[in-house]
Amino acid sequence: MVGQAHPTTSLRSFFPWLVRFLGRVTLALWLGGFTFYAAFVVPDLHENLGGMETGEISRRVAPFLYAIGGAALALRWLEALTDQGQRAGWPGKTRIGLLVVNSLLLSTLVVMQRSMGTRLDSGGNLTEFRSLHEVYLTVWTVQWLAILGLMAIDAIGPIAAKDH
Repeated sequence: MVGQAHPTTSLRSFFPWLVRFLGRVTLALWLGGFTFYAAFVVPDLHENLGGMETGEISRRVAPFLYAIGGAALALRWLEALTDQGQRAGWPGKTRIGLLVVNSLLLSTLVVMQRSMGTRLDSGGNLTEFRSLHEVYLTVWTVQWLAILGLMAIDAIGPIAAKDH
């Protein structure tokens, strides 16, 4: 029939849209989860439970945030690798750089969290734990900014593409 797309063509155009959509939704979920947990849940836990109990809850919550982050980054990498437009120009190079930074930071957070958990479980020095935890919180803050950077590139990418 005239005017109807071939089913394969429709699927080929739908897949990139789906990857882009899911990548952005999971990125927003990751940033929102990060923000909500750090801004509202942790302070309330500290106020009502204390440091050690808050740490135990955080040990259970963090892997879920890491999993959402891993899914978001996997989708964003898939999008960047399969859509040449996502790698084009300075927005594309910035996007790839931010994907690298976010991937490294997420890996660092996972390793650091496991290390902190091992130190606590073995009855290690609490002062060493606190020093490592301060670094962990700094890495977490940089991760938050790097996620925000990816979202900003998504927002300005189409504007920058029109300038070329």
